[in-house]
Parts: sequence; structure tokens; C-alpha cells
Amino acid sequence: MKPAWRAESMRARVRDLDWAATPLGAQDKWPEPLKLVLNVILDSGFPMSLRWGPDLVLLYNDAYASLLGGRHPKALGKPLREVWPENYGELGTLHEEILRGDRGGFFAEDHPWRIQRHGVPEDARFTVSYSPIPDSSAPNGIGGILATAFETTDRVRNEKTLQALTERLETEVQQRTRERDRTWTVSEDLLGVSNFEGYFLSVNPAWTNLLGWTEDEIKSLHVSELRHPDDASAGIAARARLAQGTPTVRIENRFRHRDGSWRWLSWTMTADDGLIYVAGRHITAEKEAGAALRESDRQFRSLVAGVIDYALYMLDPAGTVVSWNSGAERIKGYTAEEIIGRHFSEFYTADDKKNGAPNRALSIAAATGRFEAEAWRVRKGGSLFWANVVIDAIHDDAGNLIGFAKITRDITERRNAQEALDRAHQQLAQAQKMEALGQLTGGVAHDFNNLLMVVSGQAQALKRRLTDEKNIRSLEAILTAASRGEVLTRQLLTFARRQPQNPRTVDLVQTIGAFRDVLSSSARGKIDLQTEIPSNTWPVSIDVPEFELALVNLVVNARDAMPEGGSIRVTADNLTLRGTETIEGVKGEFVALTVADAGTGIPPELLTRIFEPFFTTKTAGKGTGLGLSQAYGFAHQSGGTIAVTSKLGEGTQVTIYLPRSHAPVAIAAPAEAASQSAGRGETILVVEDNPEVKSVAVTLLEQLNYRTVAVDNAKSALNLLATGTPIDLVFTDVMLPGDLDGVALAQAISKKHPRVPVLLTSGYAKALAGRHGLPILRKPYQLSALAEAIRFTLDPGSAEGEQRQLL
Repeated sequence: MKPAWRAESMRARVRDLDWAATPLGAQDKWPEPLKLVLNVILDSGFPMSLRWGPDLVLLYNDAYASLLGGRHPKALGKPLREVWPENYGELGTLHEEILRGDRGGFFAEDHPWRIQRHGVPEDARFTVSYSPIPDSSAPNGIGGILATAFETTDRVRNEKTLQALTERLETEVQQRTRERDRTWTVSEDLLGVSNFEGYFLSVNPAWTNLLGWTEDEIKSLHVSELRHPDDASAGIAARARLAQGTPTVRIENRFRHRDGSWRWLSWTMTADDGLIYVAGRHITAEKEAGAALRESDRQFRSLVAGVIDYALYMLDPAGTVVSWNSGAERIKGYTAEEIIGRHFSEFYTADDKKNGAPNRALSIAAATGRFEAEAWRVRKGGSLFWANVVIDAIHDDAGNLIGFAKITRDITERRNAQEALDRAHQQLAQAQKMEALGQLTGGVAHDFNNLLMVVSGQAQALKRRLTDEKNIRSLEAILTAASRGEVLTRQLLTFARRQPQNPRTVDLVQTIGAFRDVLSSSARGKIDLQTEIPSNTWPVSIDVPEFELALVNLVVNARDAMPEGGSIRVTADNLTLRGTETIEGVKGEFVALTVADAGTGIPPELLTRIFEPFFTTKTAGKGTGLGLSQAYGFAHQSGGTIAVTSKLGEGTQVTIYLPRSHAPVAIAAPAEAASQSAGRGETILVVEDNPEVKSVAVTLLEQLNYRTVAVDNAKSALNLLATGTPIDLVFTDVMLPGDLDGVALAQAISKKHPRVPVLLTSGYAKALAGRHGLPILRKPYQLSALAEAIRFTLDPGSAEGEQRQLL
């Protein structure tokens, strides 16, 4: 939370500075645009600064002061070249191009910036924007530049971390693949694939190294030509067992060397998809020399004892630990003296023990030769780790089970990394899906608004000309349907975050209190509506009508989830989010507004779809599927987010997180009655590329006693004005074909024909962003709204000089 005194700090410095000693001169001689924009940024909590005049004199607010570090407060009133001399080569050229009008502005994401934070220099990243500020008294009509900054350091760092993690995991997969291929090549064991007819299809180099045959020779020989005749029956029986479905078969036999001598081999065989996969270990030395075998066994035990990355130990047939290596001590925490003689179930969780998992693992290993799994295991101190576990059954020469070899590896870190990557991919996929849906619905709403404009406008025009009551009632039905269509597009645009917002800072206690009767009527029936908004709830900056619509949508959904009645609670809490509480990872101070019911709940598999437009679990005729979509769009367009938790049979909680506002709470102005002031014969130039919409606009304007001239694009409008044709006002759509849209046309008219006012109109709310303070009328509009907008634009003095947007 920013202290209240910070809000006045820079305002006081601006007030007290001797501006007469700066290139800007005394404050009473400053141009109005400079004063207006300066007041705006000084009240803002967002880092903003002004660079004014040819010398680009710097003015800024408290939030921007923290970015200046040790340059503050001396930077106030100084030319930009003195404040940032090390960067002025690039900044100066860029700013001068904007002042000359050669560049419309500048925007850069994740721009590197060296700042002072807590007295220490730090490399940070910011999204920066430089926008021209019109001033008719300045050269080229541009008096200065508004600079804003938004810090993205954490996001950039997180993206780099995620990228590094992804690259590391990909490298690990590639490494494992190379290890597998290398194992095939360098393995001393005989690895091969054969068919059930007794021919080898593939063998590794170890065959040639051990038996002397080339790979092609081995493939051409039947197994009976390689195998010792005395061992044929055992080999044929093993192949039959595999054919009958035995997963793994182990046998020992002799294979002929190319020189005629014999080699003892121990085979492990398994079948899959009609093929036999074999791994043969050369055991001639073991058969011929027991002493050499014992020495080899001693060496092997020494090697196992020294391995620290794996827990390698032996179990007797009952599962009792009989050996213990240093890796087991490191991973599980027990010394050999503590664990040898105890049952290996000590390493299992209580639930696994209760379910019989330890004995089941040994049974599977004894029956199939091997058991492998990943699961939670318990260390000596009781802490858990995620383990990869392998248990191999050990048999003597007679085939009797004499124990088990157990390998345990701690893969907790890998599992956590994979889960984090999976969550990131899921969040990205969900965000991309919602963004794509937003773009689709925004475009559809744009076209739909044009259709509604034609229907509504023609109906209004006909209504003023007809006197037959039956026809008038028909037209009123058409207008009612068009009005409902407008509400539908409004909800679609809100979901798409294209609905224009008119935010003001409000007290939720007062706002919801004033709206309580509407919420109660929406709940109706056997519903007990409880609103619990604490008096200390932080102010928020919201578009009140959109907020009220979102709240009604949530209450109606909660009501419909309780057909037999129940209680709906609307509560609010002040929260400081650290980025882990929501899917979007939002941070900062928020008011969490929750609507909770005790209804039927939402199935888990549907929770990811509930915000999609037109998706609903209600029966036909019970809902449009746009309520939660509108609430989703409102929350995100307000700078927050929305979250849903639900349990079947227990109810649902929908929480909208709204950013805290530090601006003063606005006092709601009384609604003004709409007027239909008639024109006085003024000439209005209509710029609209849609023929039907253009016809409607011309008809309505002429009914309001205006003369009209209509063109299809900005170029035609400028050409007409250049001829000197008297035009009192230009009424233009924002979205126009060609190089100039409506906003660019308005800017060109402001420069070349400054006495001709411009009124914008659009049915595509995305086009309303960045409209540079120009009045705008949202399609579809009523005749009364058109009349008021035209008169306001022609006679701005009637509104006491206030600039406002006509939406």
C-alpha cells in the first residue's frame, strides 16, 4: 500500500519549483494541455512522466520517482538530455520524431532499464509507452510526450526460468535416448530380437565380439545351428512358454563360437507383438570357475556399496533387509546397523501398508521376475520422497527363489519439475483458448452491432413517420428485440474484454447497498440473500453498470442451482495476493467479492469450460450461457480475475478479484434526462463504409433537422473538406477501409480543419481503446442518444466545458 503522503509529494515539488528558471517558464503561462495532463499523472499511482516542449523538460509523479533512483528529485524541471545523458542518443531522436509528428508514438515490451531499488542498482524490465500530447499552440500541434511504464521484471525472469527448465527436460530426454542407443552399441550382453520360427532379426555388436559370427551370418542361421544340441529341449520349452503368455522367461544354454568352441549364456526373454526380445549374459567364466565367480561377486558388492545415487540392497524371500549400501543410507536415512534385519515395509506409507502394497510388490516380482513402480516412500525421519522402485527376483541354479535385489532412486525433483511444466502448459492452453474465444466473439459482436444498427435505426425512422397504432406496436416489438440483441452483444463484448469501460472509484458497501433491492428481486422465490460487505472494504475502480450486471448474473446462477431454495451469501474480503492464489498469478492488493450458494455444484470436468460463451448446464430456455462469460470479461477488463470452486451436492463459490483503488471515491452524479434537441439546419458529413448503416444514419440525422453529406472512407471525407464545402460536423465510424481509420481521420481534421468538430461511432468496442479524448457514440444507438451526442459535440459549452465520452 502506498502511503497517503506519497500522493502529495510530487504535487508539492511541482508547486514549489521555480519554473521561471526552467525552459517551461512560469506556471501561469503554461498551456492548458500541459496543466490538464500534469494533474492527471500526479494523481495516478502508475509510473508516468511528461517530457514537454522542444527541450523535453521532465515532469513526473511519485510512482515514476522510484524509477529515477538517485536522479530524483533533481530531475524535475530538467531537460531529458540532462536527466538521461547516457541514453539520450536513442531517447532524444525518438522523442524529437514524436514531437515533429513523424512518429505517432512508441511502445516496447520488456524494455531493459537500470533502476535504483532500495538504494541498490538493479537491472529491471518494463513495458514502456511514449504518446504525443496535442497542443494547438505548439509546433506541429504536439506540445509534449506522455511516458508510462509497467514493470515486467518478474514475468521475464519467470519465463526465462520456465524456458531453462523446458530445455533441461528436453536435454534429459535426448540424453536418455542416446544412452539407450549407446547401450545397444556398447553393451557386452547379447541383445537381440527374433521371431518364433527361430531366426534372429536384429542383434547388437556384442554377438560378434563374443561368438565371432557377423551380424548377417547370425541372421542367416537358425537358432538350432547356434545352440548346443543338449540344450535344445530347454530352449524349445522356453519359446513355448512365451507363446502361451508368460511375460518373462529365463534360461541358460550354450551357443557355438565360429571357431567351434562353446560359450555359456544366461538369457532373459520376453515376447511382444509376435517377436521375442532377448538379453544374453556370458556366464562361461562363472560356470568354469567358482572362485572367479566369488571374486566377481565380492567386487560387485563393493561397487554397489560405493554407489550413492541409488539405494541398492538385498531382501530375503520374506522381505527382510539383508544388505545395505551407502546410497540407501543417504536416500532413506538409516544406517546398515539400524535397518538390516527389519522388514522393507518400513519404507512404505501407512496407507500403502494398510493396502498390502509391500507384500503385493514382492509377489509380483516373485511371479514375473521383476516389479517396477513410482510412489511415495518414507525416510527415517518420516519425510516423504517420490521414488522409482525396481525389485528383481533372484533364483538359484535350480530355479528356487532365494531373495530380491531392490533399487530405489529419489526422483522427487524430476517429478516436481514435470508437474510444474504440466501446470504451465495447462494454464497457457486455457489462456490461449479464452483469448481465441474472445477474438471470435468480439468480431461477431461487431458485425452483429452493425445489423442491429440497421434494424433499430430503420425502425426508429419508421416509427416517427407512421400513425397507425398497429404498425407502431409492431415497430416497438422490433425495437424491443433490437434492445435485447444489444444486451447480448454487450455481454459478448464484456467476455472478449472489448466492452468499453467507464470506471470510477466506488465504495462497495454503498454500491452494493444501493443495488440490494435489484439483487433481491433477481434472487426471488425461496432464496435468502445475505450481503456481508465489511465497512473497511477497500475502494475499487469499476464500471458500475458492468459490475451490477456481473453481480446479477452470479446471483441468478446461484439461485438456479438451488431449485428448492436456500441461502446465497455475497461477501467481501481485503486480500494481498502473492501470485500463487490464482491461475493468472496476479499480485497486489485486491478485494475478493464472493457469491456462494449451497446448490447442486458443478462437475469437475466442466469447471474449465464454464466461462465459455453459450456454455451452460441449464436446461433449454433457462439461460443463455453468457452470465459467467460476462463476469469473466468484467473481472479481467477491470484488472483482476475470477475463480470458481465447487463440490457436487455442496455448492459453488465464485470469487471476483478486483484491484484496490487508491483514488478518492467518486460521488455518483444524478442521471440526466436524455434530450432530443433538434438541429438548426447544420450540415453533417457522414463517413461510413457500410451502405445500410450509412443510410440509417442519414435518415435519422435528417429527421433531427440536419442536412447531410455521406462518403465511404476517410480519404473522400478529407477531399470533400479540402474543396471548402461548408461542414459543421463530421460523424464518422471508427473502423474504416483504407490507410486511415476514424481516429486518424479525426486527427487529420483537427490539424487541417480545426474548427470542424468530429463525433466518432463504433459497434466494435476494441476500436474504442486509445481514442485520444474524442467523443464517441456506441452502436447501435437510439435517436435520442444520437441527438444528444450531436448537440454536445456541436455545442460543447452546454456541458460547462467538460470532456466526456458518449457511450
